[in-house]
Amino acid sequence: MSSPALTSPQLGPAADPIAPELLRLRDSSSVTVRASTAQDEPALLVFLSGLCLEAKRLRFFTGAADMTYAAHLAARTGADRYGLIAHDEAGLTVGHATFVQLDRAHAEVALEVADRLHGRGLGTLLIERLAVVAEQRGISHFVAEVLCDNHAMLDVFREGFDARVVHHEGSEERVEFLTSTWCLAHARFAQPPTAAASSMQ
Repeated sequence: MSSPALTSPQLGPAADPIAPELLRLRDSSSVTVRASTAQDEPALLVFLSGLCLEAKRLRFFTGAADMTYAAHLAARTGADRYGLIAHDEAGLTVGHATFVQLDRAHAEVALEVADRLHGRGLGTLLIERLAVVAEQRGISHFVAEVLCDNHAMLDVFREGFDARVVHHEGSEERVEFLTSTWCLAHARFAQPPTAAASSMQ
């Protein structure tokens, strides 16, 4: 089941890739990534509740977000959404990424990575694989709402996926990028991240 991070994601004619995939991060540690299900809600609650206050603020735009509700939303499944969950070598949840389809061509993407794994490339790998699934479904664009001071996340989107800011209002920016840019992120993964991006990737 070993599948190095530098091996291209499978783009076969079949349905979404849901089988567990073993990925190697930049520090040579490994994570297993698979499609998330409704049964992951308890594990997601533990994971999200364990994020530091600043990580919660950057992800949910408030440090006082209801993690029970956030885990419930994160675990939802359906034809208009898809999620990935990552486990470390001990079986603990260390990452989650999801997209929710907005219209025929666009989906909103969101990401959480365990504090201790920032800088190892997990965020980029999760978004890359989400983009593969979205492209298979005919979704051509990802959008994301990001706080303006979340420089690390913004740099991940820009440097990995050539994202551009399409709207700015108050403390928030909306970025957009093509799902087909998963191949760019894949090619760039082996390159050292910038100092800013390294805290989130």
